[in-house]
Amino acid sequence: MAVAFSQTPAEVSVTCVQGDELSIGLGLGRSVAGYTLYAFVYEQVLESSAGTFGSGGTYSVGTIKATFAVSVTSASAGTASIALTETQTAALSTTGNYRWYLRWQDTAGYTQTILAGSFTVVVP
Repeated sequence: MAVAFSQTPAEVSVTCVQGDELSIGLGLGRSVAGYTLYAFVYEQVLESSAGTFGSGGTYSVGTIKATFAVSVTSASAGTASIALTETQTAALSTTGNYRWYLRWQDTAGYTQTILAGSFTVVVP
C-alpha cells in the first residue's frame, strides 16, 4: 500500500495597493500560546527555467523585501494579524516577483511554514 505525506503551507495569495497600509486578520485554527509568529515578503528568484516566471522552472527564496508586524490577538483562540505600513508597500515594485510566508515556532524551536502565497503589488 502506498503512503503519501505532504507538509506544505496553505496557499493564500495577497494583492495590495502600492503605498497603502495592509492588514490581514488570521484565524489559525489552534492555540498559539507560547509560539512566535513571523511573516515576510520576499523576492522570488528564478534559478532555472524552460521559459519565464510562471512557466515552470526552479525557484528559490531571494531577498526579504518587507517584514510584517505580527500581532497575536488571542493566543488561546489562535487569532492574529499581520500588517505592512504605507512606507513598506510603497517600496515594493509593481513588477516584482514576490511571495510571502507566515511561520510559527514553538518553545522547543520547531519551525513550520503554515501560510504562503504570491504577493502582488498594484497601483490604484
